[in-house]
Amino acid sequence: MNPFIYPKEKHVRKERPGALSRYQKYKPFLQREFARKCIFCLMPDTMKDVELYGVEHYKPKVSFPHLITTYSNLFYACNPCNRRKGDYWPSRRQGKTHFVPNPCDHEMFKHLRFVGPRVEARSTAGETACELLDLNDPRAVDYRSFIIDAINTYSTKKQKLEETKLQLQVLRERRSDSVEELENAIASVESDLQTVNQNLKRLTGDS
Repeated sequence: MNPFIYPKEKHVRKERPGALSRYQKYKPFLQREFARKCIFCLMPDTMKDVELYGVEHYKPKVSFPHLITTYSNLFYACNPCNRRKGDYWPSRRQGKTHFVPNPCDHEMFKHLRFVGPRVEARSTAGETACELLDLNDPRAVDYRSFIIDAINTYSTKKQKLEETKLQLQVLRERRSDSVEELENAIASVESDLQTVNQNLKRLTGDS
């Protein structure tokens, strides 16, 4: 359930929005396309205001104006990563090594991986991304650590609640004299489980 895992395979686009007049209109499609996560730092937008996320032009607008509304050049990114990347584009000499990886053209795990809440570069391109995007900004690392700890806490709580629910269901089958009391207890556990599952979805971006 950890949202901070770079994919080991290239992403194949599923959305087919067609031609739109302004690149901003692609945001809902990109949000679904990339599972509500910034393609660079993988922070889910469910943990922040959606307005803090936007459309990222992989090939920057200033250098590739003809691709401003081309869907294959557009990605979903948080505003800090988008701003830090800015108009960066490697020179022809640097192109094969000093690029910023993206999940459609590259196998992200070959270049970047998470070690706990920190990002570790696995290639020169990964080093370029870490430095340019400041992926290990202390505040970001602290926030990711908080999210990972919260996921682990809720996952443990979910397991215990599921075990309690099963035990209560067994008791209900065996004790006909306490059916109503046990059903109320089961309903209470199910309500707690629903809350835990909602919190986990928010933490992982799975909503």
